Amino acid sequence: MQSGGWQWGESLSAKSILYMHATTACLTGIVLAQVANGFVSRSFRESVFRIGMFSNKFLLVGIAFEIVLQLFIVYHPLGNSIFSTYPIPLNVWLILIPFAFALFAAEEIRKLSNLSA
Repeated sequence: MQSGGWQWGESLSAKSILYMHATTACLTGIVLAQVANGFVSRSFRESVFRIGMFSNKFLLVGIAFEIVLQLFIVYHPLGNSIFSTYPIPLNVWLILIPFAFALFAAEEIRKLSNLSA
């Protein structure tokens, strides 16, 4: 937001492009984290690699739908209008994606540490 000219303490209108960029980035981060969570939460104890990343077809369909819906919300004018979003550039995705991988890794490490305990 600071790169867009925002200063700490400054209020933004809900119709401000900068505000819509920020809320779109936040929503996208949540969706990406939930994709990772969907994969690793299939079992409390078993690693997703033991279960199989792609063994649950319903999960894969759900994740595909979630990603397509998110792309609609972020990049289609109708999605922007309905959800008050604004298209975000690729570099925002590249900032958010590592957090999904971090969630995935943290949960897999937790499962691994429970096996040795």
